[in-house]
Amino acid sequence: MQDHLMKLIERQRAYYQNGHTHSYNARIKALKQLKTMLKQHEPAILKALEKDLGKHPNESYLTEIGVTYDSINYMLKHLKSLMKPKRVKTPLTLFPATSQIMTEPLGNSLIMSAFNYPILLSFDPIVGALAGGNTALVALSEYTPTVNQVLLQAISATFDAGLLTFFESSIERNTFVLAQRFDKIFFTGSPKVGKIVYQAASQHLTPVTLELGGKSPALVTANANLTHAAQRIAWGKFINTGQTCVAPDYCLVDRQVLPEFVEALKSAIIALYGQDTKQNKNYGKIVNQAAWQRLNSLLVADASYIVAGGSSDEATRYIEPTLLVADDLKELASMQEEIFGPILPILPFDTIEEAVTIIKGFEQPLAFYPFTANKKEQTYLLDTLSFGGATVNDTILHLANIHLPFGGVGNSGIGHYHGAYSYEAFTHQKAVLKRQTWLTLPVMNAPYTVMKDKVIRKLLK
Repeated sequence: MQDHLMKLIERQRAYYQNGHTHSYNARIKALKQLKTMLKQHEPAILKALEKDLGKHPNESYLTEIGVTYDSINYMLKHLKSLMKPKRVKTPLTLFPATSQIMTEPLGNSLIMSAFNYPILLSFDPIVGALAGGNTALVALSEYTPTVNQVLLQAISATFDAGLLTFFESSIERNTFVLAQRFDKIFFTGSPKVGKIVYQAASQHLTPVTLELGGKSPALVTANANLTHAAQRIAWGKFINTGQTCVAPDYCLVDRQVLPEFVEALKSAIIALYGQDTKQNKNYGKIVNQAAWQRLNSLLVADASYIVAGGSSDEATRYIEPTLLVADDLKELASMQEEIFGPILPILPFDTIEEAVTIIKGFEQPLAFYPFTANKKEQTYLLDTLSFGGATVNDTILHLANIHLPFGGVGNSGIGHYHGAYSYEAFTHQKAVLKRQTWLTLPVMNAPYTVMKDKVIRKLLK
């Protein structure tokens, strides 16, 4: 397999060096081919997602395929303007000259996808790579074999492997690939593996985008619309069975409204998935046995704090939507790591400053979800806390706005993408200043004199 991967890498290097990816027409053609391929294989992709992750086809289209179409459509519409050199101001001290920023492809890119949204987290970066004029070697998660089979066949039938090709991940394959030289690495996954990727990239000074995770909090104040907050937190937490990097990992609730909020949350779960979530086709399954066992061990450890849910079934990889309530986060095993599953710890707070202190006790999260009707509280929370992105009075939706950058900060990631930011992630910005030759200002040249010094100090003060 290493020989095969090396041949693919060398083929993509040659493909890029021969200039096949650079032109506007080549990039537009690739994006159109990508969309056509997804359209043709959409039924098979939806079935594969249902088999691997138990996703309802409607959910898969909403959260994966439809969003990918949106990304492609954005690039088809805006690529010409994104590629156009941008004129910028030139200071008088540099007269006569003009200045501009040009973009160029980075080159050969490695994209490492994740299992939880195998279509979106593969193709959203691919859109940026192709629009930027790069080649892309894409590592698919080994945890979604049915999806991988569909994609491997579809890609090989549509694209020259020199431009775009996939392989299925394993520790051995990923280790080998990361040892090779790329011009860009885009990784989606855990902070633990992200650090390994970052270290490997540093050997070649390869620029990276790391889309990681962490414990993203929801915060509910006493003045929030509790019914609305419960509905939106339940949706954001339990969609894709909690296996979402920007899902609310835990919830801080003003102690005054805690009982009312918990009851509203129970009702919201029933409204989404019925009384028996195990039999509900709208509710998925955990990706594999190892992930199920990790989540089940959290249920066992935190059993005394369960106020709703708590059941599980290893044979079907089922974990019931579960609510925990505890006074101290140190009491809960589920508060010691990113949960990445359908378990929601709920912790009371007495003052908003106390809630801020709790959140600051963790690494900077990928997302933050404050629910409050008070605009001063909104401003205070958004200004005081550090996070990748936020949706106020809802969850996850900032991710769906293609005009917003999506990415983490600190332990939750490096860099961002979506829309124009995806183009930026896969291109280099070249600063270009063009001088006219009919005039040269002698004040910058030796020999230096008192008069030249006065002129320079007048211009640069």
